[in-house]
Amino acid sequence: MSTRLVIFSLLICFTASTGCEYQKVLKKGTLEQKLDAARKYYNKGDYARSQILLEQLIGKFKRGANAEEVYFLYAYSHFGMNDYVMAGYHFRNFTERYPRSNYIEQAAFMVAKCEYHKTLSSELDQTNTKGAIEAIQLFINRYPKSESVEKGNELIDQLRARLHEKAYNTAILYYKMGDYLSAYTSFRNAVGNYPDLPDKEKVEYLIVRSAYLYAEQSIIKFQLERYEKALSEADEFSIAHQNSIYKEEVSKIAESCREAINRIQEEKKTSNN
Repeated sequence: MSTRLVIFSLLICFTASTGCEYQKVLKKGTLEQKLDAARKYYNKGDYARSQILLEQLIGKFKRGANAEEVYFLYAYSHFGMNDYVMAGYHFRNFTERYPRSNYIEQAAFMVAKCEYHKTLSSELDQTNTKGAIEAIQLFINRYPKSESVEKGNELIDQLRARLHEKAYNTAILYYKMGDYLSAYTSFRNAVGNYPDLPDKEKVEYLIVRSAYLYAEQSIIKFQLERYEKALSEADEFSIAHQNSIYKEEVSKIAESCREAINRIQEEKKTSNN
């Protein structure tokens, strides 16, 4: 018999014996035997088998260390299987059921961590991202001395970066489409909502440019007001960023706005006469 065949045969026998052992504990094991087996399977990363055993143990132990461990591991088994909705539900339930448990701080952090894992990539809806930031911040506020605070702050930084990216990409998409009013509004909201926005200077330059291009594409009736708005944005930018790489471009925009404003005002005078 070849070495490969021997190994394959031994693997089948091991799998079969493991399966028989699992079925035996599942059907006839004592509470303690089932808990020991659940721990063993959990530590091996076999969350499915661990979860089935733990389901049989929930509510079977009197309130105490074993009861807490069973439910805590049960919540973690869902997390291990990437079922963050159910894991979050059970970790949250754990904190309510066992408020004095030694696991309470870790369970509270896992509630927040599950919210983090439920978030979507930056191009998709970010409602869950905002909820996750709130959940993590709530944990940090409740446990400011926790060892998990540093990790929590790292997760918040990642989530805020995702919001920044979403806000910028939404605005730049409007800009590239030539929808300059929506671009202007979106860039403005991005700066207002996220003062720590990366490359903020570039975004504020795009606010000026969007306002100017929106004025340019407007009908004559509204151009004066919109050029004045663009000029105001350009002046604000120039004051805030005196050494900006966009300084020259913003100066040109401001000059174009002044010329347009003067032209429109002269045309109004002429038409009134």
